[in-house]
Amino acid sequence: MPMPEDMVKAAAATLQDHRARKATLDALPDGQKPEELEDGYAIQAEVIEMRAADGAVSIGYKIGATNAGARELLGLPDMFWGVLLSTMTTESPAAFPSKDMYIRVIEPEIALRFGKPLDGLKRTVTEEDVIDAVDAVLPAIEIVDTPFGAGWTKAGGASLIADDGAHGFWIMGAPVDGATDMNLLDLAVTLTADGQTVREGKGGNVENGPYAVTAWLVNELAKHGKSIAAGEYVTTGSTTPPYPAQPNEKIVADYGPLGTVTVDFT
Repeated sequence: MPMPEDMVKAAAATLQDHRARKATLDALPDGQKPEELEDGYAIQAEVIEMRAADGAVSIGYKIGATNAGARELLGLPDMFWGVLLSTMTTESPAAFPSKDMYIRVIEPEIALRFGKPLDGLKRTVTEEDVIDAVDAVLPAIEIVDTPFGAGWTKAGGASLIADDGAHGFWIMGAPVDGATDMNLLDLAVTLTADGQTVREGKGGNVENGPYAVTAWLVNELAKHGKSIAAGEYVTTGSTTPPYPAQPNEKIVADYGPLGTVTVDFT
């Protein structure tokens, strides 16, 4: 049975209130904690609506848990998705006061910009459909940041989905037009903190690659009556193991020919 609408709204209000006050949350209260993933998405939709009322505009989507290790860590049976918002997006180089965030978990990601719309409302979308619709590839960093704080991996998959996939901020690198012929599976990614290498990975750490997981996303969105519009972005999941950035660190994600993304925690 779906979560009652009043509890969906109450859970969204709890999450928003804790973010506004920078207060931590061990778990959503009884009655507000989603047990099913679809309840998590219902709460997420209400959270996004509340943020939109404060001026946020949807600019695309994020995909999370895009490899088996991440799904095991978070207790999820499959990948999940969330919404990218204008008020939680900035261009590289970026800077944030360390005190304004809960956990500052860094995920270097490959993102796609869509030159034309794509939906799975009438047919199953393939990886080739995604490549055809994308007009630019860009390096990015997602900062995982959530009121669930240091215990976020134990919060439960549905609760993380409710909090827009524990999304904190998205940092965009420069788009590389027409880069869909680039071998993203073998694209090496290096993450440094204050000049020291702290994580390494590649595009293939995203299960079957960025285009394949984006095809999954488009087909999942269709189940919710949603699609991707021209000009929107999809950030496709972490290419390295997550890195918990420390206060006052300078983080650089280097994607070789795709460019770099920089964030300073002051």
